[in-house]
Amino acid sequence: MPLPSILASHRFRGLAAAGVAAALAVATPQASSAATGQAGPAAPQEPSAPVAAIPTFVHLPADQAAHPGVGEEWWYTVGQVAAHGHKFGYEVQLTSSGVTEIAINDITSGRYYSQQVMNKPGTFSASTTQLDVRMPNATLSGPMNAMHLTATLPGGTLDLTLNARGAPMYENGTGLIPVLGGSSYYYSLPNLETSGTVTVDGKASKITGKSWLDRQWGQWDWSQLRKWTWMSIQLHNGDSISLSDLYSAQGEQHWATVLHPDGSESVVSVNPLAKGATDFQTSPTTGQRYAGKWTVEIPSLAKRGRTTLTVTATPTLQEIQAGLPFTPGINEAASTVTGTVDGTHVTGQAYVEQFGIWK
Repeated sequence: MPLPSILASHRFRGLAAAGVAAALAVATPQASSAATGQAGPAAPQEPSAPVAAIPTFVHLPADQAAHPGVGEEWWYTVGQVAAHGHKFGYEVQLTSSGVTEIAINDITSGRYYSQQVMNKPGTFSASTTQLDVRMPNATLSGPMNAMHLTATLPGGTLDLTLNARGAPMYENGTGLIPVLGGSSYYYSLPNLETSGTVTVDGKASKITGKSWLDRQWGQWDWSQLRKWTWMSIQLHNGDSISLSDLYSAQGEQHWATVLHPDGSESVVSVNPLAKGATDFQTSPTTGQRYAGKWTVEIPSLAKRGRTTLTVTATPTLQEIQAGLPFTPGINEAASTVTGTVDGTHVTGQAYVEQFGIWK
């Protein structure tokens, strides 16, 4: 199968909002059913500019449903949950082409389970009128305040209820980004109250915690991609940060959308992640080399100073389906966050996705 088709089974995390006016000018979006008639992506915001008043290209809950014929599309959920102090991380990605990626990280015990499956046509479906995606090994359905997520892989299962609280996040402030010579509709639900059951090695645990849902659909050129790091950062002060560090044929780009507790957004530039990446480990099955710790610096986010965060994967190697013959591997790492915003100490949690060679 061609490389772009395989890469389409992985989620891509956005483009730099600061410094890409030229890319925005030439991006040619494919019309969403909910955004027909819009002219194209909005111009990028100046760093730290509030963007809540800008019209979006995404309409919820309608755009929870599938968009047939769009090209690339996925529903991606990650979370960190706990049962009586026992901690778990999880990832479930469902694509309109029938690919599922599922991972459960038993953080407390150190056990990790993952699987990628390419389901055959006719064995999966995605509703065009509501959120109802059904794969042989995973499902996602229901209204935004009561989504039902299930997943099964060797070693574990998930049966979760996700309740979206607060405002959605529209990446780039508009929900439309230029990407790899094309464009993508892109929004997140970064504050999902999570409850249900996680089963690992036959032992079921009733859990509670917090999850993050990402949605993208559009058309772009995977051959332009070199490597990326993406982070979904959930700070305990209420800020949510979707952050991308992308290397493509166009060069190197760094960007973040920040959703504040009052529902306002800021599109901000960030310092390159690769420069401050440390604690590398090499996968024994794919040979991929992944970072385990990052320093995230966002100079323009704070009013009186910079935001500096340390993001640490627990553990470093959380590789999806390592050893597949047609992909070099992709790391999906449950992580912790500590740092300062405006001189105030903050903590939080994150998921970090890493694809490509980072040295």
